[in-house]
Amino acid sequence: MDYITFILTATLMTLLCLSLQAIVGVYAVHLFRVYASKQSVAQSLIQSFTAIALVMLLLMLGNLLQIIAWAYLYIYLGEFQTFKDAFYFSGVTFTSLGYGDIILSEVHRGLSPIQAANGLMMFGVSTAILFAVIQNHKHLKA
Repeated sequence: MDYITFILTATLMTLLCLSLQAIVGVYAVHLFRVYASKQSVAQSLIQSFTAIALVMLLLMLGNLLQIIAWAYLYIYLGEFQTFKDAFYFSGVTFTSLGYGDIILSEVHRGLSPIQAANGLMMFGVSTAILFAVIQNHKHLKA
């Protein structure tokens, strides 16, 4: 992979991941606002927990979709023959866990740190959205 193709591929994947997380994040916040606006003060802590848990699940779904997108890129590039291996590598890289038991070929190896940085950024975005939802939830304010 030449340098221009490498930069273009990495940039497009990062933009795809940001777009996925933005769409999922906006949708999660929207659902939470709709749900929270229908709650009365008398409603239980369990209902508040349920709403926040739904936001968490949607945000994790966004991260999972990004891991899958990277896995398919690695299959497309010929790095892995099975989705199972590509998904494992992508998940380990996206979370910055980095076992190192599977690595990309030298020609594509530079994508790994970009995916790891992308994963860190997306988990940061997820955390920020979740924090904002919790902080602004009327039943959780002191």
